[in-house]
Amino acid sequence: MHATGLRCADCGWRGPLELTYACPECGGSLDVTYDYRAVDGAAVAAAVKAHRSVWSFRELLPVTGAEHIVTMDEGGTPLRQSRVIGPVLGVSLYFKDETRNPTLAFKDRPNTVGISVAREMGYDAIAIASTGNGAASLSAYAARCGMTCNVFIPVSTPSGKLVQALYHGANVIRVPGDYSASFRAAYERCGREGWANLTSTYVNPYTMEGDKTIGYEIFGALREATPDWIVVPLGAGPMLSGIYKGFEELQLLGLCDKLPRMLGVQAEGCAPIIDAFLRGDDVVRPWLHTETVADAIADPLTGYERDGGRTARAMRRSGGYGVKLSDDKILEYVRRLARQEGIFAEPASAASVAAVADALEQGVIRPGESVVSIVTAHGLKAAEELLKLSRAEAETGVQA
Repeated sequence: MHATGLRCADCGWRGPLELTYACPECGGSLDVTYDYRAVDGAAVAAAVKAHRSVWSFRELLPVTGAEHIVTMDEGGTPLRQSRVIGPVLGVSLYFKDETRNPTLAFKDRPNTVGISVAREMGYDAIAIASTGNGAASLSAYAARCGMTCNVFIPVSTPSGKLVQALYHGANVIRVPGDYSASFRAAYERCGREGWANLTSTYVNPYTMEGDKTIGYEIFGALREATPDWIVVPLGAGPMLSGIYKGFEELQLLGLCDKLPRMLGVQAEGCAPIIDAFLRGDDVVRPWLHTETVADAIADPLTGYERDGGRTARAMRRSGGYGVKLSDDKILEYVRRLARQEGIFAEPASAASVAAVADALEQGVIRPGESVVSIVTAHGLKAAEELLKLSRAEAETGVQA
């Protein structure tokens, strides 16, 4: 392991590799630093070519002992070239299909790293605040290694996600209100109980290290080429920052010479980061009332608005952009992905494909450019809700 410490993303404070949730100087979020001179570039290059799994990239992950790693062979997900949607839109479109992870969502990446770090640091109880996918995932990893798992989820969490956490034996705490209420409840309880908080916003600096492996795999699957754009659905946004960090690390190691532009997408019913980005600043205002079918990205950021600001800065630094979409547009692409590409995705995931069409209309993405949309989670996660919508449309004579 070549991780050297933690660094504040805002003020640059540096500290040791401990489970610290915020900068003690300014309260900003933290990032894991590495001694890149000591990294075996050849080993990373070989892992990139193979793009087999998250832990193929141990050179750039913050766990020392292999005996502490908790894994279910996550990562190594396929990068599928679009058969219909891309040609119709006029771009070279790929889908990074994260539905192929063990618990059917990308959250297995941050969780395998986060739980492994917590285990190495001696924790035996962990917790997470989640809209559902993170809770379903972490409960499976905790079951795998015998750790106690506590999940804090909104009462509105879809049953497809709730049932996973329950059957994996997690202690499920259903919190009234939106996701931010669950975030606060988990943070406070972890402080009282001494649990490791693995909430995959930016609160845990280690979980984003799993997200960055998506970037390594995209680069490898494209035969060591960087796409023009990578499109990411945003809650708080650590996946977007993580993927971009992955490409920055490849550049530091001399393995790539181009960075992608990052396109963030949120639903119109909860778009605090995109609104800040489009205003031209990084000052995120909490969303007062979330209302969207894309529940997995409905994060109002109340009380941790700076997380959203960090994501907006990453988008801007990459030369990227941000779009927000109506629920109708998102649901249109749930159907198109399923019927034209054979990928059944939950609404938040389909937003990453719908955003390509929107960005093309705005002249942000140009015809002929290469685009990778991150399909973050399987449609079965929202099966009950999608079935209700299909029935309602059938009753009104609308084609589902």
